[in-house]
Amino acid sequence: GFDTIYGGFGQAPKFPMPHMLMYLLRYHHNTGQENALYNVTKTLDSMANGGIYDHIGYGFARYSTDDEWLVPHFEKMLYDNALLLTAYTEAYQVTQNSRYKEICEQIITFIQREMTHKDGGFFSALDADTEGEEGKYYVWSKDEILKTLGDDLGTLYCQVYDITEKGNFEGKNIP
Repeated sequence: GFDTIYGGFGQAPKFPMPHMLMYLLRYHHNTGQENALYNVTKTLDSMANGGIYDHIGYGFARYSTDDEWLVPHFEKMLYDNALLLTAYTEAYQVTQNSRYKEICEQIITFIQREMTHKDGGFFSALDADTEGEEGKYYVWSKDEILKTLGDDLGTLYCQVYDITEKGNFEGKNIP
């Protein structure tokens, strides 16, 4: 069921399935099977580059509504991020890919900032809806990006994250 084009398993909606990625890492370790490692790195890279990953506030959404990992269900779950932290950590240990280490650090930052209560303990989830609108804090217009970052940095950001006037989600942009 591996998606050779976009990574992950099955078709939309696509869930990250970190338990399968961790299994494949162990399978690769025990057998030397390079295809198992490829399945893991293709999936981790696709998720980290897609809209399921919050490139601004960090952390992963629960799942992608499309095959490409672009349009997330904007809810963020503690358990998903904890398991993805483990998967990215183990992938870093195997590959030494510094991007995986960076993602791990960003997931930890997200969990500490957004999912940890000031008196201890954790919040289990962040709702997909804000003020009655799904994904309100996760989508941007090109004007909002330019206004927030300024013309020079904003233009560069728009180029890197393919931010357009038209948008890639309901007239707005998911970086």
